[in-house]
Amino acid sequence: MADKHHYDFNLNLEHSSNAHRIEMDLIGQNAHLLDVGCHTGIMGEALRLQKQAMVIGIDTDVEALAVARTRLQAALHVNVESEYWVEELLQEGYRNFDVILFGDVLEHTQHPERILDEARKLLKPEGLVIVSIPNVAHWRIRFGLLFGRFVYTDSGILDKTHLRFFTHKSAVDLLKNSGYVLNSFDVAGYALPHWLLRLFPGLLAIQFVMSASRK
Repeated sequence: MADKHHYDFNLNLEHSSNAHRIEMDLIGQNAHLLDVGCHTGIMGEALRLQKQAMVIGIDTDVEALAVARTRLQAALHVNVESEYWVEELLQEGYRNFDVILFGDVLEHTQHPERILDEARKLLKPEGLVIVSIPNVAHWRIRFGLLFGRFVYTDSGILDKTHLRFFTHKSAVDLLKNSGYVLNSFDVAGYALPHWLLRLFPGLLAIQFVMSASRK
């Protein structure tokens, strides 16, 4: 079994402009929640402790899932790129979620629209999806492109495992085109005040954090 703290990181929940803090604030008490891409379950564990949430996690990393099972109510090996991922969960009795959390997940997938569309089958009628997604139009990326640089990195906006890239508009359109109504839009970043990030979201935000309900 993987070390309990393998790949863990600081959630920085004390910072109002941190994506995890924004996600946490969008989730009500005692929520029945599906954490897509839960990894070691560190975010789900925080939700259990602070929001008394019942968290089911899914991921494809076997070692991370072994750790997540010690933190969450359940952690399942499910690949959202599979055509039948929703059916797998339904067959196991997992449905009627209050919240489905896609925290920095969809940019790693080939078909995020299809994944979001299928996820609606797992939600309660009044349920929410919460999505955080990187902003490829951040000023640092724009500045690099000005000089012909677009270099993949081990983490961040240009993480080499990212398959899809989003701007302010295309991130919102992703939800709307997948059968959702946007409820809230917020921005996350580092060092800058939250009010400034909100004033220039397309330029300064590292991530967009959105909540949406089913049409």
